[in-house]
Amino acid sequence: MGDDRDQSSSQSLRDEEINDMNRELQLEAQGDIELTDSEGEDEFIRKYGDVQFQYIKRPKDAVWFIKPHALNYFKDGVLYRTKGERSSSKTELFLDLMYVGIIANLAGDATENASWGALLKYILVFIGIWTVWCDIKDFTNYYYNEDLSQKTYILWILILLTIICNNTANLLEGRKGAEYVIIPYILCRFSLCISNFVYSFWIEEHRAQQRLYSATLFVTCCLWIIVIFVDTRTKIALSFVFYFLEQLSFMVCYHPRTKKLMGLTTSTALNIEHEVERFSVFVTIAIGEYLYKIVADSPLGAEIQDHFWRGILILIIAYVIFWIYNYGSTSKKATHALRHSGLRAIAWIYAHLPLVAGIVLSADAAGDLCKHDEISIIERREEEGGGIEEPEEPSIQAVKFFFTGGIFVALSALTLLGFLDEPKDSKDLHIVSRFWRVIFRFPAGVIILCLPFADISITLLLGITTIVLVVLLVWESVTSTPRKCLPGYS
Repeated sequence: MGDDRDQSSSQSLRDEEINDMNRELQLEAQGDIELTDSEGEDEFIRKYGDVQFQYIKRPKDAVWFIKPHALNYFKDGVLYRTKGERSSSKTELFLDLMYVGIIANLAGDATENASWGALLKYILVFIGIWTVWCDIKDFTNYYYNEDLSQKTYILWILILLTIICNNTANLLEGRKGAEYVIIPYILCRFSLCISNFVYSFWIEEHRAQQRLYSATLFVTCCLWIIVIFVDTRTKIALSFVFYFLEQLSFMVCYHPRTKKLMGLTTSTALNIEHEVERFSVFVTIAIGEYLYKIVADSPLGAEIQDHFWRGILILIIAYVIFWIYNYGSTSKKATHALRHSGLRAIAWIYAHLPLVAGIVLSADAAGDLCKHDEISIIERREEEGGGIEEPEEPSIQAVKFFFTGGIFVALSALTLLGFLDEPKDSKDLHIVSRFWRVIFRFPAGVIILCLPFADISITLLLGITTIVLVVLLVWESVTSTPRKCLPGYS
């Protein structure tokens, strides 16, 4: 009886495999999908978590206009992916070059007028710039084809960003100053609204979500017009409210729960490789601001002096932050947050906003600290014949807080990012658990944040910050190395 059951079970499994193979061959013959190659499947699942998926073919190339198509989509629980996953397009890389100048300009304006007001304006403008970058990132993730229509669309966005970047200084100065920032921003978002709506006529798999998101974009674009005509305080308050509504509408439209409520059998899906790469590039651009600040206009001087050592310390700080970001959750195998659940995916995406904003602000402040000719309080007292101590220049003290505060925000975001993946490593692979490998990012940030309260020089401030970050990197490097590869373990 047991042998009969085993034979019957084996026969059923063989029949099911044959049926699946026949179904795949039929779809292949129709030109809808391509058979999954096992090597690519193993690599994709190893990096981003288990998922049932099939490859789909690319549409035919064209010069002027390629029929819009969904690169990735879910249908009845199966992920359909375009065959031949790509890296960033040339147009996207050109866009990133534009953002190098934009983020440098924003942070430079903030540190030049270091104050709470300058910080507030930096946050307001940065959120808008980041939102437009995410619009293009998502649009190319879902519907990349790089035909003439998309090239024209991205060029149009670049022109609008140029207008925004050159008018941010007057954003809160009155109605005219606000017009040249808010109207281009509205046009950026409205352009996405129109593009999604037009594409929905061809892309059946995403149609419901595209039109829902287009409707919310149209509403929020109309709301932004109000900001132009109100006073400064109301501008600030309404801007944060409308930013919140924009991001909320995005989350609602693309959240898995919304798909269920709408009863969709097909829905949007991200190309996770492209999403991870795009955010990694943006973070790298932000970190590059540290490097730009220590080489532009030769701020370190021609000789080895304080400015030189400060520059070397800033270089080390940038290098450490780069590697901590790339360490991620420090796990060798994990289910990526973008694959794990809607909540974790949203948290992973939005954690990059404070991460990049903090890095850019800290980098620009570090550049100002690097070239500042500091006179210590002791020297100042000696010059004045032992008089009362003169407090340090308020602007430099504010720049110090911009520097350490930016690193604190970045490390806090990196802590969150480190916990969002679901580790799949065996428990005995590392000498400590993932929690203890990642958690020290946050206290390290707190220590750095508190440094400006101490009466120390700029060089010492940068030195202690570097030591804290290097110790953190060494800890994560050692603890994330498999136990068998460490000295003393067999």
